[in-house]
Amino acid sequence: MNIDNNQFEILQKMAKTIHKPVYLYNQHGRILYTSHTMITSPEWIHLLPFFRSRTNHSFSMIQVKQTFSVFPIDLNEQTCDYLVIPSFIPPQNKALHATIAKAVNEISIARMRQYAALQTTKRARNEGFRRWIERSSSSQQDAPRLAQAFGLNVESSYLCIICQLDQLIDAAFFKKQQMVLDQVIDLLDSAIASSPFPAFLFVKGDTGVVLMEETGSWSEMSDRLISFLKQLQILVKIHVNHTISFGVSLTGYPIPHLSEGYSEALEALQAGHLSSRTEYIQFYQAKDVSDLLKLIPKKDVITFHQLHLHPLSEPSQADQSLLHTLSVYLETHCHISETAKRLSIHRNTVIYRLEKCEELLRISLKDPDATLRLRLAFRIQRFLS
Repeated sequence: MNIDNNQFEILQKMAKTIHKPVYLYNQHGRILYTSHTMITSPEWIHLLPFFRSRTNHSFSMIQVKQTFSVFPIDLNEQTCDYLVIPSFIPPQNKALHATIAKAVNEISIARMRQYAALQTTKRARNEGFRRWIERSSSSQQDAPRLAQAFGLNVESSYLCIICQLDQLIDAAFFKKQQMVLDQVIDLLDSAIASSPFPAFLFVKGDTGVVLMEETGSWSEMSDRLISFLKQLQILVKIHVNHTISFGVSLTGYPIPHLSEGYSEALEALQAGHLSSRTEYIQFYQAKDVSDLLKLIPKKDVITFHQLHLHPLSEPSQADQSLLHTLSVYLETHCHISETAKRLSIHRNTVIYRLEKCEELLRISLKDPDATLRLRLAFRIQRFLS
């Protein structure tokens, strides 16, 4: 949640009034404002989470010989931002404390309103996503329109990544469990901005769902994706003192078919859970030829299909009996009599048609490699349709 213009002006005015650098950062260490634009990632920012408190406080770092004054800005009962001034504010300086307190109060009111409005928007967005992914409110034709409303690129494909807390707290402590989940989601929401690929976070039940845009081949994306997910696991362990696991879809899916990617990611997450592991990253395991075909670029799949079956599909071969006979012949494990029985034709007719297929395809149906390629080509035909 970035600051708006009004908050920016309040912070800028305070920095000028007190003649000291001013920083605003969220509870996860993300800088929201700095009066010193040349300093965007000071080293001390990584230590601040260990000094968090809901009351005004200060601490010193021997390495940099610097004292920091910290002023929490409450957003709700478990979330707050922090105003940080890299200087010691003497308690006896009443005027300075009053100036800072006034600015903190103004920022706090503005941030709470902004946070409440943002949470309302997120709840509506997450509900819309839930209904969409469950296909309870939209058809595939509606998907591009809804995707645009969520900020997704309708021309892109998206990997689906589902994350969940590893050890859910006992149901009797539902409120505490929900608070932990909210902290994790808030942390992921803050960290998603540093994703190596365009990513969008949604919440569905007790899981977080990340849609990550597929910007290249799996070999190009895999290392950076895994590294990013591991970083998220480390962040959650440090900031929330819990572990999370991820289930990832087999491949990216276009907008109208994202529900398939969601199902794969959910199955992967459950597979990891059944193995009694924690803090895992589980990818969906291909179980069928169609799953493996999804990993191959579509143009290559089409080329393979055309290469091996096109001579039987040309306009000059308008009679589809050759193609159908060959398909049934392969399905019956190359049994001529069974093929004739299924097609209700004479055995000699089957033999004639198969010889014609061999002539057109320039192969021998006695060659096991040739029949394997034909079986795969027919499987691709069903996959493409």
